[in-house]
Amino acid sequence: MIHTSSQSSDLKNSLITSSPATQPEPHRRFQITEAGWLLLITMTVYAASCVYLVYGLHYYAGDAQSRVANAYYVLFSRMPHLGAIGFVWNPLPSMLELPIVALHPWFPAVVARGLAGSVVSIVLGIVAVYHLHRIIRGMSINKYLRIVLTLCFALNPLIVLYGANGMSDIMWVACLLGTYSGVLDYLKTNSLRRLVMGGLWLAAGLGMRYEAVPFGAFVILALILAQWGKVSIAKMRGSAIILGAPIVFGGGVWIYFNWTIMKDPLYFLNSSYGNLAQTATGAYMTPAMAHAYHHIIGTLLYVGRFGLFYWPLYFAFFIALWYCFGKRRDARAMVLVAGTLGAELLEIVFAYQGHLGEWDRYFLEFIPNGILLTALATEKLLGTRIRSKVISAIVGIGLTAIFISGTVGTVHAVQNPVLGSPDGSVLDHAFHRQSMFYNNGDPYFGTTPLVRYINTHPKLTILADTFTDWSIIVRAHHLNQFIIPSDYNFSSVLHNPRGRVDAILVPQPSGVAQLNAINRAWPGLWQGRVPWLHLIKSFPGVDNWKLYQVLPTAP
Repeated sequence: MIHTSSQSSDLKNSLITSSPATQPEPHRRFQITEAGWLLLITMTVYAASCVYLVYGLHYYAGDAQSRVANAYYVLFSRMPHLGAIGFVWNPLPSMLELPIVALHPWFPAVVARGLAGSVVSIVLGIVAVYHLHRIIRGMSINKYLRIVLTLCFALNPLIVLYGANGMSDIMWVACLLGTYSGVLDYLKTNSLRRLVMGGLWLAAGLGMRYEAVPFGAFVILALILAQWGKVSIAKMRGSAIILGAPIVFGGGVWIYFNWTIMKDPLYFLNSSYGNLAQTATGAYMTPAMAHAYHHIIGTLLYVGRFGLFYWPLYFAFFIALWYCFGKRRDARAMVLVAGTLGAELLEIVFAYQGHLGEWDRYFLEFIPNGILLTALATEKLLGTRIRSKVISAIVGIGLTAIFISGTVGTVHAVQNPVLGSPDGSVLDHAFHRQSMFYNNGDPYFGTTPLVRYINTHPKLTILADTFTDWSIIVRAHHLNQFIIPSDYNFSSVLHNPRGRVDAILVPQPSGVAQLNAINRAWPGLWQGRVPWLHLIKSFPGVDNWKLYQVLPTAP
């Protein structure tokens, strides 16, 4: 009995001394994952590019800053309200910028230099790289090629530019890739959570760009066809509803607010400031667009040429198309082919109808789609069939050269006047470290003298249309000097300005400035043919601004 008790005691002591709770934990070194390194590189490059573009080159993307301005009116105008965000452009970029714009009293550059937009584009640029890497990681290609492909996207010159300049294009690309990621994960793992996430990213895409509608329709159709004959009709129908419900709901909310606030459910389409109204002025009808106008072959050739932004797309697309049919059918190929076509459908329709500006940014989707299709084609052509390390290394080097040549090809493509408008000039200035100052040191198209004049007359109340005047208003010291379209009484003051406003600011009525509300309400005002106005001062520049005093004889 004593011997047994001794053994029991020894066993207990042994268990105590060997208990993991009493052992010192091994020191764990912090390690950054593959994705972590890629995202860190992306963040560094995009943030550095933003600083270089804004403070080094004095470059400002007009559309990006106008979205920042919309957020600025929401918080700091004479009549702050969320509706001031406007109903012409998709609202999500400006909504995401609101918390950053709120810092304006302490850091005016978030509005004056458009840094609020740049912060959002940097964040969503990182998100885009994350989604793309996640998608490629799900393919059967080795780690080295996966990293090269991800970097070819993240460091593509156009992607870097849009990851830093605050434009909605990289934000839309992030939503596109998020949709792909969710749908492809669902087809692989049957995870409804991932399908829901894909649907939410698709809805967010509508908040960024209207291209989300045809893109979503094509991806939903591909999702149904990818499951055809493999699952029940009920499951196909359910998955399509899950993916499409968020964008349908989001679109319905957008139409509802257009209807209740602007009294037109399709105001975003019919607005006097919208894309259709702008292109109707003829300001964007170039020779290239004229060849596409009402000519289907010309339209397809015009749009198709932008595939040169990542030239391996041309070959990869047809390889993926081969795997969309018959026994070789691959669900991933079907989704990526459909998404590539759907993402450009709106541009094809608008180019054919003459409602498209000659801008390269409309075709930025060719780059991520080209990367993903190239990754899929690489998997299909190689897979894991190469056993020899030597041959594998040679093939890897060859593929790396092809992948990188696609990104190098982007640089050459934007040097083409048609493909690189307007970003070819931006990249050229960036590569040669040339400032983009205009008119003796003015990065805002000659409006600095006008802004300086307004800031030296802070008690002057001015009627102005932010559609054309945003670059002036965001740099004025006192936003409350201006009565702008988001103010509830703008229309009333526009038609009856006497005693309610001291001056009226108007640009020369040419190009899209014809759509300025003041030019539309009072034809001939800029020319001085309105008798109840007196010219205070002219400001030569791109828009040739004039500031008029409102006389007591005004209506």
